[in-house]
Amino acid sequence: MNRRLQLAVQLAALGIIVAACAPSGSSSPSLSPTPGATTAPETTPTPRPTPTSIGGPVVTLEEAAQVVIASDPRFAGVTRFDPNLIGASAWWEGEATAAGFQIRVTIGWGDCPAGCISKHHWTFDVAPDGSLTLVSESGDPIPSSGVPGSA
Repeated sequence: MNRRLQLAVQLAALGIIVAACAPSGSSSPSLSPTPGATTAPETTPTPRPTPTSIGGPVVTLEEAAQVVIASDPRFAGVTRFDPNLIGASAWWEGEATAAGFQIRVTIGWGDCPAGCISKHHWTFDVAPDGSLTLVSESGDPIPSSGVPGSA
């Protein structure tokens, strides 16, 4: 495991421990303030952001892919690349990098059981904090009516 990924995993674990140790309003008794005393506003622990929300901690390749898929409605239904699947028209591939993850989304159309006549590709870098950067976009022009078969 590279050092950045290891650090991200450790930070995520620390966040879970801190959240578990934080007091929750339901387990402590409710105290009435004494006359003239001021009370601090009640706070609730901040939930851990989910990987699909931009800005959440990202520690796995699958979480990085979820961040990318959530970033664009055209990517709805995109699944991990399966070389044994015939007829797929939308998939993602990825790898861990020194800076986090790199995810490549491919959407194809036109006779996909034969390998898709047309394809368009997006490549994104996903940082451990969930920030997303479009690195490149290439392939066949997307029709003005949108990507065929997308929502």
